[in-house]
Amino acid sequence: MKEKLNLNLEEAKIWITLGGSVLFSFILAVLVILLDTRVIPIIETLPDWSLTSVSLAREILSLLAGSLFSVATFTFATMLTIITLYTSNFSPRAIENFLLNRTSMQTLGIFLGGFIYCLSSLFFMRSSEEEFLVISATVALLYAFGAVITFTRFVYTSSQYVQLEKLIHNLYSEAEEVYEDYIERFDEYETVKHLPDVEYLYTYTIKAIQSAYVEHIDFDTLTAVANDTESLLEVKIRTGEFISSNEPVAEIRTNMKLDEEDLNDYTAQINQSFSYEEQKSTLYDPDYARSKLTEVALRAVSPGINDLKTAIHILRYKALLERRLAGLPGKYVIMKNSDDFSKEKESPKKYERTVFYRYNDFAEDLYKGYWQLVFYMQKDISGVHAIFEAIKTIAYNVHEDNLGFIKEYNEYLYKMTYKNFQEDFDLRVIEQDYADIKTIVETKRSEMK
Repeated sequence: MKEKLNLNLEEAKIWITLGGSVLFSFILAVLVILLDTRVIPIIETLPDWSLTSVSLAREILSLLAGSLFSVATFTFATMLTIITLYTSNFSPRAIENFLLNRTSMQTLGIFLGGFIYCLSSLFFMRSSEEEFLVISATVALLYAFGAVITFTRFVYTSSQYVQLEKLIHNLYSEAEEVYEDYIERFDEYETVKHLPDVEYLYTYTIKAIQSAYVEHIDFDTLTAVANDTESLLEVKIRTGEFISSNEPVAEIRTNMKLDEEDLNDYTAQINQSFSYEEQKSTLYDPDYARSKLTEVALRAVSPGINDLKTAIHILRYKALLERRLAGLPGKYVIMKNSDDFSKEKESPKKYERTVFYRYNDFAEDLYKGYWQLVFYMQKDISGVHAIFEAIKTIAYNVHEDNLGFIKEYNEYLYKMTYKNFQEDFDLRVIEQDYADIKTIVETKRSEMK
């Protein structure tokens, strides 16, 4: 429930931040109007320096209303310029990092709210034979000082976001946090490399009820279903994947026969455990967080930009992320409400009431994470060397369960790149990189024996 709420709040974060700033200004305007109209009779107790005449207050509020709206327009234009820059030079997926930044929306909201405050205060000011003293102009002046500070912070933040180095580091920091949460979430469970080869009398396939991205999975609900059905429940999909309606999302393997009504109930429960979203989110999906870096790298090596150094820089950060998953054991995580699970012998009983989830498909993630980069960089020796260096970084931290794929991927990378070069110097670089990774794998394998 908490995770689904976080996903919904993320989608509405822009409107919450913008609307909150405007709402604050509107509430402030109402409060000041109540003071100026003597509905709240405390204005006489305020110091004289904080009060102004109605005519002066009108001049100040009129001037500030125009100025605040002009700056709000400028802020909006600046945001559109940065969005265009991100779309054309970086990645459309990175735009949300700028828009979801609190400073961006807050600045726009504060200036729009200030405009609303000034107009509201002017509307409720009335001429009178007796000259009243009001506080609205003083509050507007203090508000303007705060708006200047906010705008200064917005300019500084925007300058940081348009710098490619800063953007890459921000994307890496975001992805690193997602990776840490993801690893911590499954750290307490037992893992295995393969699904158990155990036969059951009945196998029931659970299908999706709608087409969408699955951005979170509630494993408590799935474990409850596995307990009720005394089954091995395998989750067929992973967080972040797009599924279509009637596509298999889970499989119940059990010795208990389920009637149609029970099967429909379990289908509904399993589907309710999935958070179906219209778009991808980085909150619980490490692959999407990493793919933003990949997209910026791909844009950098495109013929129109041809900035290979940026792609190489990103490869170093990508490797730091992927080595985290490389160091994890197993491929499937086993979830079961039992403290003595690891002590049970290998038997069908051991896997009853369990949920299997493919939490770390390192082989697939590594291949898909680099296949486009390999395609575009395979004919540039500096790019090829950078990819080998990234694999080398990953290999230093690889778990024994993933050693075999590092060796296979090293062979694949060697075959893909070696054929594209004819000069001895280039071939020596590739051969040396290939040999280095091979040595790391062999050394680690000997240490684990």
